[in-house]
Amino acid sequence: MDRLSATVVVALLAASAACVALAPLAVPETYDLVRHSVSEAGGQEVPGAWVARTGFVLLGLAVLLEAAFARETWGPWGRSAHGVYGTAMVLVGAFSHRPWYSAPWDRVEDSLHSVAATTMGFAFVIGVLAVGIRRGPHPGPVRVLDTVAIVASVVLPLIMWTAPDVQGAAQRLLFAVCYTWFAVEALRLAGRAAPHPDRAT
Repeated sequence: MDRLSATVVVALLAASAACVALAPLAVPETYDLVRHSVSEAGGQEVPGAWVARTGFVLLGLAVLLEAAFARETWGPWGRSAHGVYGTAMVLVGAFSHRPWYSAPWDRVEDSLHSVAATTMGFAFVIGVLAVGIRRGPHPGPVRVLDTVAIVASVVLPLIMWTAPDVQGAAQRLLFAVCYTWFAVEALRLAGRAAPHPDRAT
């Protein structure tokens, strides 16, 4: 990945993060960012839901672009898993969660949203694990980030499932971990592609 591509990926990630952060301000005041999920901020028939949905789509596009430029660095398993993640994230934006308040909603669309979100979660864990294995057993900050990402992807969804009163906070923390992992990887890929000073002619 060259520096221009990395810049585009990081810009898309930043724009997506801004949408997710601002989404609670765009929806009705009964939305609670600690209790309600990010998906609910983009729920069916919710005024201002387009902000969260835009964030989902931007994140999906960023990951798809990053996977396309990762080439052999991520390997076939890493690229495929993150490709599935990016596609599922776009679908999460296309098919919306039911609203958190009483309003008409479509069960099929809500089910499709849940399937896409579940697929996305598994794909992220597999993708991070595959990329981590690909880079080898070398210690360092990147390896620590891989471990944090995998642990967070398992623990935080369990917290969301067992403690619904804090599912919004847990999901936002999970999004933060994902944004960080993909941004660091984009910069790492750009660094690997940059010519070494000793090789300059």
